[in-house]
Amino acid sequence: MSAVSLEGLRKNFGSVPVLDGIDLEVPAGSIYGLLGLNGAGKTTLLRLLMGFLHPSGGSGSVLGHPLGRLDATVRARMAYVPEHPAFYPGMRVGELLRFVAALHPRWDADAAARYLDAFDLPVGRRVGALSTGMRTQLALGVALATQPELLILDEPASGLDPVHRRRYLQVLLEAGAAPDRTVLLTSQDLGLVERTCDHFALIHGRSIQVSGPMAEILDAERRLLISAEPEVYEALRALSGVRTVRAEAHGFLVTGAVDAEAVRTIAGVSDMQEQGVSLEELFWSYVED
Repeated sequence: MSAVSLEGLRKNFGSVPVLDGIDLEVPAGSIYGLLGLNGAGKTTLLRLLMGFLHPSGGSGSVLGHPLGRLDATVRARMAYVPEHPAFYPGMRVGELLRFVAALHPRWDADAAARYLDAFDLPVGRRVGALSTGMRTQLALGVALATQPELLILDEPASGLDPVHRRRYLQVLLEAGAAPDRTVLLTSQDLGLVERTCDHFALIHGRSIQVSGPMAEILDAERRLLISAEPEVYEALRALSGVRTVRAEAHGFLVTGAVDAEAVRTIAGVSDMQEQGVSLEELFWSYVED
C-alpha cells in the first residue's frame, strides 16, 4: 500500500514549469527522503501533497484519497512541518500545546508531554524566547502529538547544532518506526537521508530521476575506474545502465548500475577498479552537469 501515489504530476507557476511529470510511490510505513538541488521543486511538491497548492496536471492520492480533494478528516491524519516553523511568539510553550489541543481532534496530551521532556523544552517559556533549535524541536513535538499517519518535514534538521540535532533525529527515528506512520522529508543533508531513510527519490530537471529502496539502489550502483584507450569511450557509453563516462588519466570513470563483467569484455580495457557508491556520489552523478 502507498501513503502517497503520484502519476504525471505537473505544477506551473504562470508559464514557468516547476514540476513536470512526477511519478512517485511512497510506501506506507517508510521513511522516505526527497533529494534535489535548491529550486528543484521539493517544497512545491510537499505543498501540493498538503493541498496548499493545486496541481497543473497529472493525478495522485494521499492516504488513499485523491490529491487536491482532501477533506478535514484526511488532513487531520497528516502533519506538516515547514523549514521555518511559525508560532505566536508571545505564547508560552504550555499555552501553545493547549491551543493546538483545542483545535486538533487527534491530539495526544501524553505524547506531547513526552516530546517536551525528550527535548527538554520549558513549558513556561515564551515561544519567541526559544532558540532556533528549540523551536525546531517544538515543531516536531507538536506535529507528532497529533498522531499523524503521514508526517511531512521540509529540511527537518536545518540549522541545528550537534546537541539539538542528535535529540531531534533520535525522536524522528523512534517516531518513524511506528508501523502505522509514514515519514516524507526533504533535506540537503545527504548524510542525514542516508542514515535515516529507507527509500528516497531524486528530483532533477523537474522530474524524478531515480527512486526506490535505498539499499537496493545503492547496491546496484557502481563507480568503475577503467584503464583503457580513448577509442573505448563509445563502447562504454553504449553499455546498459551507464549514466556517466568521464575521461580520467589513462582511462575513464564510469558511474551507474553497470555490469562490471560486461565492461571487462570490451576490447581495449586493460584494467578496472570497482567501487561501491554512497548516496552523495550517486546524487552528484545525476546533478553535476
